[in-house]
Amino acid sequence: MQFFFDFYFEVISFFASVFFYVQKRNKIPLYFIPFLFTTVTVELIGGWCLSNAISNYALFNVFTTCEFLFYSFFFYMHFERAIFRKMVLFFIPVFILSVVLNMLLGQGWNKTFNTYTFLSGSFFIVIFCCCYFYESVLPENIDVQLGREPFFWIASGLLIFYLGSVIINALFEYLRSNDLQEQGIRIYGFINHSLNVILYSSFCVAFYLCPNNRKTSSSPS
Repeated sequence: MQFFFDFYFEVISFFASVFFYVQKRNKIPLYFIPFLFTTVTVELIGGWCLSNAISNYALFNVFTTCEFLFYSFFFYMHFERAIFRKMVLFFIPVFILSVVLNMLLGQGWNKTFNTYTFLSGSFFIVIFCCCYFYESVLPENIDVQLGREPFFWIASGLLIFYLGSVIINALFEYLRSNDLQEQGIRIYGFINHSLNVILYSSFCVAFYLCPNNRKTSSSPS
């Protein structure tokens, strides 16, 4: 099996989540451990299927759905305003229903990659990122150093990844046109893999910046 360079960043981010959780006992890397382990496992299985001429659409369609739900949960945990948390709670059941309908009545679950699901989920993640940055610049948070906040890096990585993914997927058919077919597909792949590198690198920075919650014992004086 042959993997693109971004796969190794996924592996690095998984080990970083384990390492920094052991070092700091912070809940952010703890939550990411099973998620990133699943991400790496899905990539391995998907690569194996591809090398054996087996369809992996169902695998990635299910995983993409779980991915959006995981990120939504994280935004719900970090939003301060009730209206933004309610927005997440509204999105989750609507998104799940749209995924089921798309699989049953639309693009199917194993015929092709569910682009409708991906685009709708990406749109909402971008909205959630904008809501987070809006909260970050409110007067009560004016003294917060965003560059030192772990979730700032997670939200920044997600914003760049999903905004870039929406744009490049919107241009996919144009890049596949006869005039640009070979070069266009190469450009699409390079940008897509580069966005993955940015995303998983931002996770690593976030894990590094997590505060240390490990209890330290003080010796009696």
